[in-house]
Amino acid sequence: MTRRRQEITEKVPTTPRKVVVYTDNLMTSNSARNTVTGESSSKELANSLAETLNTALVISTSFRFDPELNTLEILDPYNPRNNIQVKGITDYKVSVKVFMLTTAVDVKNRPSTVYVKQAMASVHRQLGAVKIDELVVSFAEISAQTPGGLNGSSNGASLLRSGGAQADSLPDHGRPLDSPGEAGISTIEDANNDTSTTGSRTSNDDSENDMSRYLKVWRLLNRIKRSGDACKIGISDVTKSQLEQLCQQSEVKPDIVQIRLNLNDPSDQSLDDELRAYAKEQGISVSAHADEPVILSDRTFQMLASDFKINERFPTTEVAPQGYKMDFMRPRWVANYTVMQTKRGLVANRGYIAMASSDCVLDPNRISPRPKYSMFGGFM
Repeated sequence: MTRRRQEITEKVPTTPRKVVVYTDNLMTSNSARNTVTGESSSKELANSLAETLNTALVISTSFRFDPELNTLEILDPYNPRNNIQVKGITDYKVSVKVFMLTTAVDVKNRPSTVYVKQAMASVHRQLGAVKIDELVVSFAEISAQTPGGLNGSSNGASLLRSGGAQADSLPDHGRPLDSPGEAGISTIEDANNDTSTTGSRTSNDDSENDMSRYLKVWRLLNRIKRSGDACKIGISDVTKSQLEQLCQQSEVKPDIVQIRLNLNDPSDQSLDDELRAYAKEQGISVSAHADEPVILSDRTFQMLASDFKINERFPTTEVAPQGYKMDFMRPRWVANYTVMQTKRGLVANRGYIAMASSDCVLDPNRISPRPKYSMFGGFM
């Protein structure tokens, strides 16, 4: 059955600092039909983003620019917005998981509530005025520390910063002939290894069990729940100690705790017994997931941006101050939503929303003026 493609009015942006990409419905898209059973969530996301960028930028024109928010929205023309109301679905359950990447931080290098608000606004733009039944947040830093995180490697934090463990081959949808190829990827890797621009934690930061740096985001989720926009809130990949600290410091207990299954050893079904016992004592439900700790790395996004010439199609006219430069567009968050028809027990819609933005950062190649030496001795 041929699906209809919606027409979207083109408005060429002038200074996009934020790009939000909405994927197609993965239950009916071409990428879903080409999905291999057991494929990782990062590969599924990369394939669906490539499919959307190819459809929206190469095959057709499907993007909008909001000059007030300085945001470019790239929409999949086959996945119309407000499709729950359009299709007349009334018995549905909406689940949303927001992945806070290591770059989704504020000036104090702590996870920022701004990015959660952006993710929630984008979900409502796509699905309409729906009530979210389950809202779960995942922090990449916490996920990298759990067993099975980044294949359980001891250097998971360094892999997390460099965007490793995920840069697999992407589908060749509309790859330009003058694509930089491996040379461009090499340059991107060098940029990703510059931890001063990624906002990742260093060894001098808080201990891995300290949850104080996540309290602002967690309290925001609680306000979303109290406002009635979400029924249940949850967090992913925490340990018993982290869960205890979160409950004590915020005085807000999660309704759901997600634990990653060890896909490297399918026979290992031993979830954290202490965590499960504590969660049961506190009335918190525990569920399993198979998402990777780094669902979208800098390297993967830069490959997509290069393949589909996002920076060339939508160049920024903003000029950085002296001694600064405009950084790469780096992914900040990913939202995964699922709409299930409760009576039929079928998933009607499932998709991803990804946001990337660029910052004004110090230029490592800046030339500082040489100090003058006084004839009387010493520097002036």
